[in-house]
Amino acid sequence: MKSEIKLLMIFGAIFVSMIPATQVFAQVDGSILTHNTFSNSKKCFTNPSPGVDWSSCSVSSKIGLYFKDLSGANLSKIVVKNSNFYAVNLSGANMQNAVLASGDFAYANLSGVDLRGADLRYVDFYHTNLSGADLRGANLLGARFPGVDFSNAKLAGLDMSHTNMIGANLSDTDLQNATLVGVDMRNAIFDDTNLKGANLENSDVTGGSFADSDLTGANLGGLDYSGTDMSCHGNPACLIVDKDMP
Repeated sequence: MKSEIKLLMIFGAIFVSMIPATQVFAQVDGSILTHNTFSNSKKCFTNPSPGVDWSSCSVSSKIGLYFKDLSGANLSKIVVKNSNFYAVNLSGANMQNAVLASGDFAYANLSGVDLRGADLRYVDFYHTNLSGADLRGANLLGARFPGVDFSNAKLAGLDMSHTNMIGANLSDTDLQNATLVGVDMRNAIFDDTNLKGANLENSDVTGGSFADSDLTGANLGGLDYSGTDMSCHGNPACLIVDKDMP
């Protein structure tokens, strides 16, 4: 009997030693519970704090972060799909080329964040602060931006078609040559915005504002701008005054 137990212990030890050391389960402050794959022994998605380096970290299942401070963090090239970053402070973070598809950044602070080339497909940015952020080259297919603060953001050349931007603030934003076809942007503010060459075809911006914006060469075909402040310049539509206005 003792010999059988000893054999079982030996086989058990051999089995445990065969488990890859790179695969672990981690839970941090009760906010993360996931199966992580560490690269180069880096502690990925643990100890969320300002300036943390999680660059190139990858996880196969979703994670959840709530009300954390990750300001100035290096999250470049991370792969974190279907995950929640609710009300997280990511201001000034490097998220270039990150894969964040189907994530939730509601009420998060992403001001000044570098999101160039990021995969943001179907991400929910409900009332997110993206002021001064750089999203050039990002994939925004199916993403939602209701109530988002895009002021001073770099969005030139982006395809933001068929999305929700109701009540968004795009003041002083660079949207040159951007594609905004079929967008619901009622009550959105585009004051002092660069919209040169932008395509706003068949979008709805009723109740919004283009005050002092440059719409030179912009395509406004089918755009519903009833009740909108069109005191812009560079486009014939900017000369039209709403007949209901005194």
